[in-house]
Amino acid sequence: MNSGGLGGDQGKIALSLRIGITGHRDISPDHHGLATEIANAVEYIVQRLAADPDRIRSGETALTAVSSLAEGADRLVAREILKYPGSRLEIVLPLPPADYCQDFTSAASVEEFEELRKRHHATTDTMPAAGSRGQAYELAGHAVVDRSDALIVVWDGKPARGRGGTAEIYAYARRWQVPILLISIDHHSAKLDTDHVPEAARGSTPLSGESMKWLDQYDNEDLKEPAVAALPPFLDTTGSWLESSTGLAGHIWPYFARADVLATRFQRRWFFATRLLFTLAPLAILAVAAQVTFAPDRVGYAWFEFAILVVIIAVLIAVRRARWHQRWVSGRYLAEQIRSLMFLGLTGIVTLDKPAPAAGHRDAGESGWTERAASEIWFTRPRLQPPAEISALTKVLYEQWIKKQHDYHVRVTRTYRARSTRFQVAAIALFGLSALFALLHSLGVAGTAHRPFKWWDFLAIVIPGVAAALGGYGAQRDFVRHAERSRLFAATLDSASDRLLRAATLPEVQQAALGVSRAMRSEATDWYTVVHSQDVELPS
Repeated sequence: MNSGGLGGDQGKIALSLRIGITGHRDISPDHHGLATEIANAVEYIVQRLAADPDRIRSGETALTAVSSLAEGADRLVAREILKYPGSRLEIVLPLPPADYCQDFTSAASVEEFEELRKRHHATTDTMPAAGSRGQAYELAGHAVVDRSDALIVVWDGKPARGRGGTAEIYAYARRWQVPILLISIDHHSAKLDTDHVPEAARGSTPLSGESMKWLDQYDNEDLKEPAVAALPPFLDTTGSWLESSTGLAGHIWPYFARADVLATRFQRRWFFATRLLFTLAPLAILAVAAQVTFAPDRVGYAWFEFAILVVIIAVLIAVRRARWHQRWVSGRYLAEQIRSLMFLGLTGIVTLDKPAPAAGHRDAGESGWTERAASEIWFTRPRLQPPAEISALTKVLYEQWIKKQHDYHVRVTRTYRARSTRFQVAAIALFGLSALFALLHSLGVAGTAHRPFKWWDFLAIVIPGVAAALGGYGAQRDFVRHAERSRLFAATLDSASDRLLRAATLPEVQQAALGVSRAMRSEATDWYTVVHSQDVELPS
């Protein structure tokens, strides 16, 4: 679906600082010192794990409480977080609401639960059916941790009283090195312990200074409506159940449009600069060859070569400072993640795979923000109920997601192989001509001592330079590697299509879709790793 516009915020991504909550249920609000320590824990997160605490206090950057809203600690901490301007509540339920409420101790508790959900316009996700009630609580606890930038734990230090208890969730968070604010409690007191916040986490969260700098630069780019209007339709919703998905598509489309338009913008700028550099390099050779060959006494003509070399250096510095290359690859990586989110949202999946760190990409600066940005888009999406007839869903996933990506990579394979061949043939032909001119010159065919044919000398100097520039540009673009990558990924999508089309139930469709998403993330990460190393260099 193409919404025809971007809306007021033009697809800008506003990250929130996400605070997960876990703790004991049998804790009263008047437990000695607990309210103070909860407030201290939230303030510690704001002060130490955010780049700019003032942005949180003003509501420019929101706090999001991620919780199952169980009785006791969950609600006490959530209420403290929700005191901050612009704060939000995200609920992860282990069981359907009616079933979950049976575990509450009173009708007043149920009423409090519903009041928190409604008053704060909370988004609610219910975990898929589990084998047991304990397993359901465990899965919900893990989901809370996975969605959070930091975790507040209210714990008495004792082993879990059942599956999915506080001790287990605390241990899970430590395994994943999530920053933990531990409030240790006993019958008489509560004490905040910040020793379990890994030192590496301080200042390196997704809302650290470097990440926010990149995100602000991304959000502050102006978009032109004609560029957005020129994008092909995101989804074809005509005459299908997808007409009911406009809320989801309307949420995701502006984010995709911004990422896609900006990636294309910086890609074009970077390609222009790269081609300019590889054009200027042989032009400098041509200038000096012309001066030496045809006007050896006109030393002043050498200034042309100097001017060209100065322009080359200036272009290189300007491109590096503008960071067009990094902004292109980060934007494209983000756009491809957002594309997958649209189709995963159609399946009704609740929780995505927790992304594993990728070397060179999940850093906290240049592009690590893209993973977190994609997660924010996913968490704030409208929830969609997939159709009862899964064949309609399968058709959309295959035709509008997998097949389009498959066809794209098949075209890339053909195009890049053809380009590689053309560059190789051109470079070989030019070197052959250069060898021919050198041979003619050595045989004296190029002229006589009284009447030398200087053009042969000139061409013998210039043509190798042009051939080297062509070869260098072709090597930098690495057409062969990209063609092979696309060929292999098209084959991967063939296998993914088979699994999807064989799916007979909604869970099978969801698992197949997650498999496709994993494959696409892996391919995008591989692309990022290759292209990231190909930033513009001085032509040699």
